[in-house]
Amino acid sequence: MHIPLPLALVASILPLVQAGMYGAPVLNLDAKSFKKAMATEHAAMVAFVAPWCGHCKNLGPEFTSAASSLSPLIPFYAIDCDDQSNKQLCAEYQIQGFPTIKAFPKASKGPAKDYQGERKKGALIEYAKNLIPDKVKKLRLDKEGKEDNVMKTFLNDKPTLPHVLLVHPSAPSIPFLWKVLAHRLSGKMHLGFIRDTPSHSLLTSLGVYDPKDTTKDATRVISFPAGATSKDGLVQYEGAMKFNALLEWLQFQLTGETSTSNDSEKVNKKQKPIQIPDPYTTSSDNTDSSSSEKEKEERSVKSEAAARKAKFDEAERRDKERREKAEAAARATADQPGEDQQEELELTETIANDAPDAIPQESVFQDEDGVKSEEPAEPVPEQAPIPVQDDNEEQQVEKTSIPHEEL
Repeated sequence: MHIPLPLALVASILPLVQAGMYGAPVLNLDAKSFKKAMATEHAAMVAFVAPWCGHCKNLGPEFTSAASSLSPLIPFYAIDCDDQSNKQLCAEYQIQGFPTIKAFPKASKGPAKDYQGERKKGALIEYAKNLIPDKVKKLRLDKEGKEDNVMKTFLNDKPTLPHVLLVHPSAPSIPFLWKVLAHRLSGKMHLGFIRDTPSHSLLTSLGVYDPKDTTKDATRVISFPAGATSKDGLVQYEGAMKFNALLEWLQFQLTGETSTSNDSEKVNKKQKPIQIPDPYTTSSDNTDSSSSEKEKEERSVKSEAAARKAKFDEAERRDKERREKAEAAARATADQPGEDQQEELELTETIANDAPDAIPQESVFQDEDGVKSEEPAEPVPEQAPIPVQDDNEEQQVEKTSIPHEEL
């Protein structure tokens, strides 16, 4: 049994994605890629638009912003109905005005619903979230604890399925991310949620909490095999508490298999909104040629840097020879009396002053206070700039732009 992952799904349909009106993470699909994207039971939001439509252009920022908030939990798509290749698809869904937004609670496995709400980010997000049914078993610990009884109740419910429990130290309600995972794994896994006590009594009873271990927080995901009646055989999740990473791990618990190597590599990296090149190339030949062009560009940069360095070295050598000749001439005529000596000295000074500098010896910098200062310029070969981003900064950006992606 294979569960399609969001990354694998996106990777499969991206070659068919066309440049469109809306930016990432909204995917602009054609008829072919739309049918491929809808070949799952994942909830999705689709905007049927036309490039000449003013209301469609006004919708763009709100629709894109809503997609960013819910990515990668609920995908947002756009279809250009003005494109000749999409007219049959738009007719199939009876699109008569623009923009028309339709919700697909079960993708192509169920009927579509017309969105009649406000075309604003908040309204779109709330409507999309309501497409996800709550299939998570919510458990509670009473004041007396009774952790063993709670776990037995959970494991005895749907005993033929593997069970996965999210233990949270403070959240009073089920995280939306966990609801999406339960919806996608419905019928294959039984997911539960419980809020632990301040003393972490449930995690302690399961033998997975060590108060001395400061590298882990108290939010844990624990898996139990099908037919389990106790904590024996439990497996604790050790990865990032993010959607794609969790779905990858849950698939492995089900089948013992992971997705492609590319998807596995992406799981442990910082997840960002999917970027769609514009225009998008579709053949492997174009991919190979783009990589070769990139290599050529890198070699060209290195060659230019080497050439600049060589020019600098040659200019510096010539300048040094001029100075040495001037000094030698000055020493040779140092003993000559009167006017002859003065003329020779003036000649040597003129030669030295007329010699052009290969590289400026000083450059003007401006400090933070706006005061200009002069500092020696170091001749360093130019290199392509490498953007560096602090991990903490990147983490902050992710939490702001995609609030539902992490537990």
